[in-house]
Amino acid sequence: MIDSKSNNNIFVSCDSSNSWQEYFDLIINSIEQTKKFENIKNFYTFNVYLVSNEEIKKLNAEFLNNHYETDVLSFNFYEGWKEGVLLNENSLFPGEDSINDIGEIYISIPKIQSQSLENGISFSKELSTMAIHGALHLLGYNHEDILEEKIMFSKTDEILKNIILD
Repeated sequence: MIDSKSNNNIFVSCDSSNSWQEYFDLIINSIEQTKKFENIKNFYTFNVYLVSNEEIKKLNAEFLNNHYETDVLSFNFYEGWKEGVLLNENSLFPGEDSINDIGEIYISIPKIQSQSLENGISFSKELSTMAIHGALHLLGYNHEDILEEKIMFSKTDEILKNIILD
């Protein structure tokens, strides 16, 4: 069984057997703040799935040929988003049918829990950071070189300022 919650076309879900429903509001707020910061219209949909380390490792291997756990994965439905702007509305990937769906974000809650301890920051801040990070990837931001990384991480820090964390 799946539990889910949505607001402003941000859908968050997880397996009911996990006790991760308490994180739904923080993730929705983090992506809402990202959409607001980037001036993304509300009709665009973000789908977020909270998963285990095993599930994210399997996705990472299947789609990126990386055989390890990671914190967040983003899968665009468009190839046309670049730095927060949709360059080509007709650039949906084959098999995708909704022009309003931007893509999917997968977040490993156990990985976020361990990273927050390793980094000495609160779980809420780490989770919010990764939700923002995933959303920025869907909007065409990357960190493949030092300049892109500075832009993406700077945007993440600015967006985090608008989120109340415990």
